[in-house]
Amino acid sequence: MKKVYIETNGCAVIRHDTQRYSKFFRLNGWKEIDSAGDADLIIMTTCGVIESNEQFALDSIVRIKSEMKTGAQLVVGGCIPKINPEKINDIFNGIIFSAREEDILNRLIDAKIKIDDIYFDGNIFREHSFGDPRIVYSEKELDQLAAVQKLSQKFKDPEFIEIYDYLTAGRHFWKEKDLFEVKVAEGCSYSCSYCGTKRARGNLKSRDPEQILNEFKFGAKNYPKILLIGDEVGEYGIDIGSSLVDLLDKLMPVAPSSRIALRYVSPNSLLRQFNALESYFETGQIYFICSAFQSGSPKILELMNRTPNIDAFVSKIKEMELKFPFVYKHTQIIVGFPQETEEDFQCTLDLLRACQFDYVTVSRYSDRPHTKSSKLEGKIAPEIINNRYEKARKVVEDIREKRFWSKINKKLVKNVKNTQ
Repeated sequence: MKKVYIETNGCAVIRHDTQRYSKFFRLNGWKEIDSAGDADLIIMTTCGVIESNEQFALDSIVRIKSEMKTGAQLVVGGCIPKINPEKINDIFNGIIFSAREEDILNRLIDAKIKIDDIYFDGNIFREHSFGDPRIVYSEKELDQLAAVQKLSQKFKDPEFIEIYDYLTAGRHFWKEKDLFEVKVAEGCSYSCSYCGTKRARGNLKSRDPEQILNEFKFGAKNYPKILLIGDEVGEYGIDIGSSLVDLLDKLMPVAPSSRIALRYVSPNSLLRQFNALESYFETGQIYFICSAFQSGSPKILELMNRTPNIDAFVSKIKEMELKFPFVYKHTQIIVGFPQETEEDFQCTLDLLRACQFDYVTVSRYSDRPHTKSSKLEGKIAPEIINNRYEKARKVVEDIREKRFWSKINKKLVKNVKNTQ
């Protein structure tokens, strides 16, 4: 039996695809192993959303090449082959493919069961990230984990652990054993000036709702939580005369007790569909949403080619906190974007304080090849970017810790009352 080794440094979407590749090879008679050195075929899926992720992936390719046995083949997928093919070509001259070129895998092994017929079924054979995954917990977060584990065990209530997961670096969905993933779309309808991923993932392509429904039914039978995943979930359906709300209206009657997580819903998408989504927030059927605002400065948002009307977004997030405090809210920001002044940066910090997100991913700006932002004047010095990054992280951590203990205390009070 031929052996395959699979590795990734990708985002949640790439990891989802990588799990499908794992299932594809196993269903076609291959044995998946956990050592590159013993494999006949190695699949590496890569992320290049920011420069540091790209460099990690490139270093991983070099490492894998040094570990391969004679006669083994390495194939590189993910986003870097389209984002920065020059960097790939500098270190690798084998087969590469992007998310829209998965059929290469069929030809690679003369597959009887085609990759298009493979969907993620939640049965994770093994984790594929080197270091699995690259999460670094602070000492404070580890102490918090110990506390919630004791509370969860004492009261037999897993929600203590859930609160921890969604308010720390453990937010990574691929680590959750009680969550099933359904990919609803590929690509993005927006054209943010800094984004190299659009080159790799392409324009938005919504999946057929019947296919989604079939996978959703499978997941709902076996898992309490369903993650709707994609590069831009909020824009689902705009290319097929439908919408995210239409999709939810189709899915939820099938499994009304399922809890839905929405990963990557743009502020525009959230605002446009907020009224229709409210009923799902209110019932707790939508229990998580990630909506990346990136900057609190209208000037910077315009340079990013994003909607500069940030006030409307802030208003809705505040409304959600008031009406649906049990819905987990995540976001993402970029610091050090070209021409970002201290005043612009303070606008972002002010927005973070106003919105009180449960978790915030903070990224340092880095040029991506062939993007409009890479050609902008007014680049920020690395030491200033690093300083702003640390300041933003401090604000984010202060908010996170307060929200963490507030949610834990409320859950504790509720459990104590239930035992009296």
